[in-house]
Amino acid sequence: MITISDAAAEKITEILIAEGMPQAGLRVYASAGSCCGPQYEISIDDKSGDGDTVVEKNGSKLYVDAATATKLDGAELSFISDERGEGFVIGFPNGAPASGGCGCGSGESSGGCSPKSDTGGCGTGSGGCGCS
Repeated sequence: MITISDAAAEKITEILIAEGMPQAGLRVYASAGSCCGPQYEISIDDKSGDGDTVVEKNGSKLYVDAATATKLDGAELSFISDERGEGFVIGFPNGAPASGGCGCGSGESSGGCSPKSDTGGCGTGSGGCGCS
């Protein structure tokens, strides 16, 4: 199951209050993948759907559909703010799932990935895999 960091929970609450939807939650879902594996989107949703996992922390809610929940098992939703900007990030503190790796450096066409790129830790699940 995905977890929510304290910083992410605080930011979720802040965003939903600013949007006038304090009872809503954020939804995370897998969208079309790339050479780096699945990509995830986050949006505001006013309620959970059938089969959703609802993760709560400090009053904030995160809705995850069943298919996405299996891909995010062991992940953590965090919020970062640094010199590059701020935003939610999904990390895998115990390593990315085997199915979420990147095709970087493989013998086959990797769809735009640069082998062993320094731009993001290929297949680590910690912020990209060097895709351009």
